[in-house]
Amino acid sequence: MEKKLLKGILKLCAFVIIANLPFLTITQLLGIDTFIDSFKHPNSYQYIKNDNLHPTDTNGGYVIVKKPTYQGYAIHEGDTIIYYTAKDSLQQKEVYQIVSERGVKTYYTFSATKGQLDGPVYDQQIIGKIMGRFDDNIWIAFCVQIWEISIENLNAVALFTND
Repeated sequence: MEKKLLKGILKLCAFVIIANLPFLTITQLLGIDTFIDSFKHPNSYQYIKNDNLHPTDTNGGYVIVKKPTYQGYAIHEGDTIIYYTAKDSLQQKEVYQIVSERGVKTYYTFSATKGQLDGPVYDQQIIGKIMGRFDDNIWIAFCVQIWEISIENLNAVALFTND
């Protein structure tokens, strides 16, 4: 009887670990605070395949973006943002300078190819700021998909509240 109970407990533990591996991977990649926050504010996070961005990293992968819909959202100098250009292509660049005139914020990014500041980027062009970058492999793709499905479809926020 004890052997059956021990086997059952081991099987349950193995199942729990295997079922939670994608979440453990995302937690390790994003950090626990961002992971928990993604369940509290599911519409504020998005992943984008790095192949759609210019200039892209040579190794490709995924980027996790915090969108402007987040309450505590703010862009600071040094943050990397994703925005639409005038030609409707996606760009990812680091913010070099922020200028605020008459309540309108203008963001300037540094162009490494030109060695000077790029033209202005306005709030309505910005999709969000990059929170993390990940390699493009089968496991990461699977984990990101599971994470996105979970934050959109589970009421997991109840697990993280202190009521």
